[in-house]
Amino acid sequence: MKKTLTLLALVCASQLTSAQTNSESLFEGINLSVGASQIKTKETSAGTESFKTTAGVAKINYTFALAYPAKLGVTATMDLKNAKAGTNEVLASKTPSELTIEPGILLQSNSLLYAKLGTFAARYESNTDGRALSGKTVGLGIKHYIYENNFLQFEWTKRTSDAQNAGLANAKYKQTSPSLLFGYTF
Repeated sequence: MKKTLTLLALVCASQLTSAQTNSESLFEGINLSVGASQIKTKETSAGTESFKTTAGVAKINYTFALAYPAKLGVTATMDLKNAKAGTNEVLASKTPSELTIEPGILLQSNSLLYAKLGTFAARYESNTDGRALSGKTVGLGIKHYIYENNFLQFEWTKRTSDAQNAGLANAKYKQTSPSLLFGYTF
């Protein structure tokens, strides 16, 4: 994970030296991004347990233009690895794992600050049980174009499971994950 983040940071830093001011139209249309995320899962039933998982993340987004400086994105996110949720339990990723709308505002000609609001889906799996799991997703992110159609994206996301389908009686799951992604706008 550290090597991946270091490599991604070096690639992005080398691109920053030749960064150019881009027009607001870069934030409109379809874009793809991939990166790494550190998922921290908290399970609460009788007590609270925390587990960390490093996972790859892929996103596909379509952004619409609104009245300047506002933008609205629609995103599907795919976690590329299951998240550890207990000693013998995982929250298995589904495709897509998140569907969100992302209202945003241009900060300057090549940066966009946005919020994430939506739902997530996973599957609770243990040695003896398996159930569908869903809930809500909220978060914040920033997307910064570093060179032409290439951008660097940082997000912080919080996922909270619905109580009635959290896998075990009275169990709730909360996930927080910072993500660093590199993407391209078509």
